Amino acid sequence: MRNKILLIILFTIPFTVVSQNCVEFLSVQRTGIKYPWKYDAQSKAGFFTAGKSSQLNIVCNEGKDFKISFLASSAILKFISISVTDESGKEFYTLGVSESKKKDLDSKKQFMLSLQNQKVNIKTGKKRIELDADINKLTLEINKYQEEVDNATYSPKTFFEFTPAETVNLIINISVNEASTGKGCIGALISNKKAEKSGF
Repeated sequence: MRNKILLIILFTIPFTVVSQNCVEFLSVQRTGIKYPWKYDAQSKAGFFTAGKSSQLNIVCNEGKDFKISFLASSAILKFISISVTDESGKEFYTLGVSESKKKDLDSKKQFMLSLQNQKVNIKTGKKRIELDADINKLTLEINKYQEEVDNATYSPKTFFEFTPAETVNLIINISVNEASTGKGCIGALISNKKAEKSGF
C-alpha cells in the first residue's frame, strides 16, 4: 500500500493570523482543488498554540483515491509535527524526519566507527580487502541516509496521495512544539476522486 502513497501538499503560506478564523483559512485553499478531485467534508482546520496537540480520524473508503494536504500558518510552521497512521500504528506519512530513520543513521555511523577501528589493526591481506569493501559499502549507505534526513529536515515531503485496498481509518496526529512563540491555524484539506481501474 505504501507504493500507492502520494499524499499531501504542505502549503507553506505566509499567513498572519489576525482574526483566527481557521475555517476561512481552510476555505481559501479549497479553491485549489481541481477536477477530477472533489472536496471531502472530513477536512478540518483548528487553532494551535505552543504545546497544543490534536487528533483527527478520517475514513478512507475502498474504490477512491485520497489526497491530504496540510496547511499551516507561517508563525508556527517550523514547530509543527504531523504523523498519519492507521489503527494498527502503520505509518503512512510523517512531516520531517522520522525517529526510526534517525536511529538507523546513528546505528550505521556507530558501525562505521567499529569497522574503522578494526582497520587500524589490520594492515594487509584478505581481511583488509574485505574490510575496505565493507567500509565503502557502508559509506554509500550512510551518505544515502544522510541525504534523506537532510531532505526531510530542510525540504520536507509535504504531500501524499494513496488508494486504499480496503476501507481504512487513518489517524492524523498534529502537535506544536513547546518552543513555539507563535500561534495560528493548521488544516488538513482532504480531497478524493474515483480510483482508476488497473488491468482489464
